[in-house]
Amino acid sequence: PSLSEILANSAPPPWTLSSFMAHLSQNHCLENLEFTLDASWYKKHYFKMMNRISGEPANPPSDERAYVLMLWRRLIALYVQPNGAREINLPSDTRDALVDLSASEILPYPSVLDSAVTTVHKLMEESILPSFL
Repeated sequence: PSLSEILANSAPPPWTLSSFMAHLSQNHCLENLEFTLDASWYKKHYFKMMNRISGEPANPPSDERAYVLMLWRRLIALYVQPNGAREINLPSDTRDALVDLSASEILPYPSVLDSAVTTVHKLMEESILPSFL
């Protein structure tokens, strides 16, 4: 099965998403999957907030904006910042660009995470998936 099938939990047993997560955990690299899931969560909530205000001149409600900003800052602090609690392996230019964005009060468009997510997916596909299969 492909990584996409496993992540969508559509691969046949024993290559289920839960089995893959157990494998990642045993090999001390679960943070890679968690990062991609949290990046998707940020994207989902960013667009949900933006769709809610679409066509309106008003800014998003402050509590909703604060929640999305918290998701962004948590994502960067946990996975991207050097020495973060669940730091992932990213090229320095990708890491530096994301860290620079985290200092702003402006909510970054979710596509700024694309390079990091692609890097992590490639790592899982090339380094982790073969040992899992």
